Amino acid sequence: MNFKERFVTAINHKEADRVPIMGLIVDTATSCKVLGKQPANILDLLKEEGPKDDLLAMLNTPEVWNQTYIDIVSDNLEAAAKLGYDANWAIYTLLQLHEDKSTKVGFVWHDPYGRVWEISEDNNGNSIINYAGGLCGTKEKWRAKMEENKALFEVLPDYAREFHCALQQRFGDRIYPVGYAAPGVFENSWQPMGFAEFTSLLYQDADFAREIIAFHTEHYLRHMDAVLDAGAEVVLGGDDLGQKTGPMLRPAMIEEFFGESYRKVAARVHERGAKLIWHSCGNINALLELFVDWGFDGIITMEPTAQMDVAQVRQQVGHNLALIGNLDVSHLLVKGTREEVEQAVEQAIAGAAEGGGFVLSAAHSHSLIDPQRLQWMVEAGKKYGKYPLVR
Repeated sequence: MNFKERFVTAINHKEADRVPIMGLIVDTATSCKVLGKQPANILDLLKEEGPKDDLLAMLNTPEVWNQTYIDIVSDNLEAAAKLGYDANWAIYTLLQLHEDKSTKVGFVWHDPYGRVWEISEDNNGNSIINYAGGLCGTKEKWRAKMEENKALFEVLPDYAREFHCALQQRFGDRIYPVGYAAPGVFENSWQPMGFAEFTSLLYQDADFAREIIAFHTEHYLRHMDAVLDAGAEVVLGGDDLGQKTGPMLRPAMIEEFFGESYRKVAARVHERGAKLIWHSCGNINALLELFVDWGFDGIITMEPTAQMDVAQVRQQVGHNLALIGNLDVSHLLVKGTREEVEQAVEQAIAGAAEGGGFVLSAAHSHSLIDPQRLQWMVEAGKKYGKYPLVR
């Protein structure tokens, strides 16, 4: 059985030859360590006057960005294949550099939806970015930004389609690139405004909130179509709906404002003959029944530090959802011992893999994850994940 057959079999709740193993590698720091490459630090280039201007001109040209980004994600997939994964997620995004003197490095990224992404470094000098806020804090600013980027929203699905098709061409015979349509409707709705600003609309101006949600639902459906056009049998969607202690909004409110959007997304994927796996960080135990009702076919990550226990999730949802996850990335895959990694893999497989429907993976990705521990995870997965499982 090859990597794709193994992965798709598991998502369909059947036992393959063994439990598939999926990578969530997205950081260049991780892929460079695996491949023995020296990561390029954009901050070093931005400090030099001449290269800075050239870099801004190049990266803010979509064609240059798209090719550069395909190469970056190709390294992620190359690293995942080298580690022995069956699959790795692949996420298209478009960012542009803007000068911002209020930040430490003097530059930030902007995305088409109106987010600001702050650039910084980790303890090893790797360049990282984090969501820092939005540019659309009022109704007027949001409408102006959407109008300003109207032409860009028309071509973004085309860029995403080219990205996913290119990766499928490059890696389709070596590893399964699982296309991920992101960001999702919830994140696209609140992050460009700010959480407090958007959630106040749900109470004070629900009609405008629904206007925002409808806009992003329509765009997201086009983005998902672009991912599906690469020939995917399994696709990822996602929204971070949880925080460490529970959902970011009351489940009833999420259902009221976003439920129909999610049903439309699931229906579109199913109409195209594919399965939809949904990513959400945080404690989403209270949302699992909604995920089933919305038509999702599975969930990915299940943070153990947010009280997401994969065995308990399996007990709660049975085989209504395929489960992908959930090895800890706060300690286990950063500093854990080999014995700790093996034990966590064995427990995850014992708790969720009976009858298929389980894919082993890390709970997320960041620059401090240790590739040696990822290798231990893969080796343990192949050791303990052979079907029939030994109880």
